[in-house]
Amino acid sequence: MRKILIITGRYLPGYRDGGPVRSIENLTEWMGDEYDFRIMCLDRDHGDTVPYPDIRTDGYNQVGKAKVWYVPAFSEDVIEFLGEDADVVYVCGPYGDYSRMAMGLKKSGKIKAPLYVASMGSFSPEAFRIKGLKKKLYIAYMKKSGMFRLVTWSVTSMREAKELGAIVGNDSRCVIAADLPRRGTTEHSHIKEEGALKLVFLSRISRKKNLDAIPDILRLADENIHIKLDIYGTPEDGAYLRQCLDKLDRLKKTHPYCKWEYKGEADSTKVPQIFASYDAFLFPTLGENYGHVIAESLSAGCVPIVSDTTPWLDFNEKGCGYVCSDVMAYVKAIEELAAMPEEELMKMQEKCYSYISAVNERSVTKSGYRTIFG
Repeated sequence: MRKILIITGRYLPGYRDGGPVRSIENLTEWMGDEYDFRIMCLDRDHGDTVPYPDIRTDGYNQVGKAKVWYVPAFSEDVIEFLGEDADVVYVCGPYGDYSRMAMGLKKSGKIKAPLYVASMGSFSPEAFRIKGLKKKLYIAYMKKSGMFRLVTWSVTSMREAKELGAIVGNDSRCVIAADLPRRGTTEHSHIKEEGALKLVFLSRISRKKNLDAIPDILRLADENIHIKLDIYGTPEDGAYLRQCLDKLDRLKKTHPYCKWEYKGEADSTKVPQIFASYDAFLFPTLGENYGHVIAESLSAGCVPIVSDTTPWLDFNEKGCGYVCSDVMAYVKAIEELAAMPEEELMKMQEKCYSYISAVNERSVTKSGYRTIFG
């Protein structure tokens, strides 16, 4: 069985990094019987000052179908040691210290195995709006030093490959490996009321996820709709979260039937049940290279209302959700769903289940990860 060393910032039992943790967990759950997965990551979750309880830091811990080596900080010595007997080294993202270390070790010949780096949407125009100058300087340095020369990139789509090529270089080697879904579906548990809508936003609270667009959307919606909005997410930027909540507070003056609540962080294991208790998932993100939360909303029969900056672009034609290119498209989707009878919404929920089941089957049987791992 081939040994695959995955190096990532954080992993289970952590959950605050959202999609990256879910990506690796889903990968190991689907393919852990085919490959010997070894994961190296930090010994604590995002923002925590103490390690996870009851873990070893001098050896592997069995976590699901993978063995996990936790470290208090990344070092070249440990990366080199763990990579000695790996058949493939797979690094999550180009910007972390561990990414730079792994690429440096590959350049110096201390990592013998093929080195793959997951792009993770890092080169999209939307991603470059945030700390763009710092990222450009880093990439310029990595290119000049030859760090990217021996790397093969893991991307989730042809669009992501083109975005990467435009920044790193069109001669960059890429393999398309779409993220794998969470296994199974969850029965929807909420009964919709006509003229009302129960909405959820569930994601990391960062500018890229665009939570502050939601008050602007709701302000333009019919003020007579009874809207209940719950917000779940780790606040990566406390000032940004307060700004968003202040904007929602000001809605009370014009939309007395619009209620909202910030529910704090969402436990990853409870995400399916959370989605199952809402009518729709409102997610005006500025960009996703995959969007695990979108897949999970579909798997729970929670109708997605998302931006057109994700790979999920066919919801309108499939009748299982809404893809929105401007504010008024979000408003139209909300008003349409609010007026929809329960029986009609149930038909949409069935389309959600059928759609994601077909996507899941295709993504697993034709996974590009088998090309990467060999």
